[in-house]
Amino acid sequence: MEREKPTFDILGRIEQERLARGWSEYALAENSGLTQSTISTWRRRNLQPNVASLEKICSGLGISLS
Repeated sequence: MEREKPTFDILGRIEQERLARGWSEYALAENSGLTQSTISTWRRRNLQPNVASLEKICSGLGISLS
């Protein structure tokens, strides 16, 4: 039997946390040490951020990666 892989919408969760704070993509980028274009590109192209970028995002949002 093949197991289903659990899915987690990382971009959706980042968006949810960003909006809960009333932040623009620019504000998230500033707080995370990333560029706004990087964050925008993830969303537009439905790309998944790498672990290093996720750590920066989580730090900027004040949440843990786990």
